[in-house]
Amino acid sequence: MADSVALSANEIKFMIKRSVEGLGFSPGDQLGAGMRVATCYQYGLVDDKTIHNALDSLLPDVQAPKVIEHGDEWVFDAQGQSSLVQAELAFGAAMSHGVMSIRLRNTSQGVLVAPMLMTWLSKPMNQPQMRQDLSLYYVHHDGSQRCLAMTANGSLLGLYEPHRAVVAEDEVLLRVDEKAIDGNLLESASDLIRQREACLDKGISLSATLVMRLKDLMMDSFVPESDQSRASGAGPG
Repeated sequence: MADSVALSANEIKFMIKRSVEGLGFSPGDQLGAGMRVATCYQYGLVDDKTIHNALDSLLPDVQAPKVIEHGDEWVFDAQGQSSLVQAELAFGAAMSHGVMSIRLRNTSQGVLVAPMLMTWLSKPMNQPQMRQDLSLYYVHHDGSQRCLAMTANGSLLGLYEPHRAVVAEDEVLLRVDEKAIDGNLLESASDLIRQREACLDKGISLSATLVMRLKDLMMDSFVPESDQSRASGAGPG
């Protein structure tokens, strides 16, 4: 096998979904995980090591983050769960109460929750407080701080490197309607869009090692795949 394999976003969604299913997660977690990984690859926000680490950190017995602090900032404990699943439950719960700053602790690979937030913002909602610009702070896989800014309609504004540390290595922070990002712009909205368009044209390159790992995890999935489910990226069920 070659050192890398080019896959479409739908193929990645399908493989991640089936892998998470094989670990015993719910259908909602399965679909969300597939969408997270494919979208983050498209925008160049993750690498293969990020996904390996996210899979290593999955805990099927953990159901949802637990709130541990209320105040101007709500704080949740992810209980060691990777942000590949469930992290958005903390943000949704706090935002529905109009909270403007939400911190999730004891998690990893925080960038993976970004596609879920983008999807929320792109769809009409009854709660106007959940249709505002969002800033997602997390630790990049190289150890540096990052902030991904999103518009109220779910589009990406840009990727920044904050001037000071905002989150610990095991944290992810969401700020609602932040007026300005205190950091250096690393990639503009147009840069991120170009990255996504390149993936649409050429596919997304994954290491052969990661592909083999996903195939092994898929063997524990509970239902057989089909051509239709593979093409849709959703998988059976």
